[in-house]
Amino acid sequence: MSKLGILGYFFVFISISLSIGLYKIEIRKCSFDEKYEYMKKHRIFGSLTKYLSIISIISLVVLNLKFLMDKDYKFIVDYGSIWLIFFFFTILTGFCQKRDSIYFKEGLIAAISALWGIIVFAYAFRKVLF
Repeated sequence: MSKLGILGYFFVFISISLSIGLYKIEIRKCSFDEKYEYMKKHRIFGSLTKYLSIISIISLVVLNLKFLMDKDYKFIVDYGSIWLIFFFFTILTGFCQKRDSIYFKEGLIAAISALWGIIVFAYAFRKVLF
């Protein structure tokens, strides 16, 4: 198997892991932590993160099926990089807390970290995206 094939399967594995994490944190009904439930209620964007998570998971399933059926590496590079930036944007919307939240400062630091991740990945994939 070529290095490109291994990299493609690695993307599929990592993206599925990220989707499972999104599902468990955002979409699942039962709560696992009272602190996180408080944070979900005091988000600036409300339930936008939940809907972006659903869109992200559905698009990822389509992206992975396309890759596994066609073995189209250019497709995975083009759209996988866009999906990764969309994933970070989804996480960014989850980090933004209202000013009256007790986790405002932590959310601000996490949002800046997610923005930094978006910038780094956009720079890394600049030849693909632009």
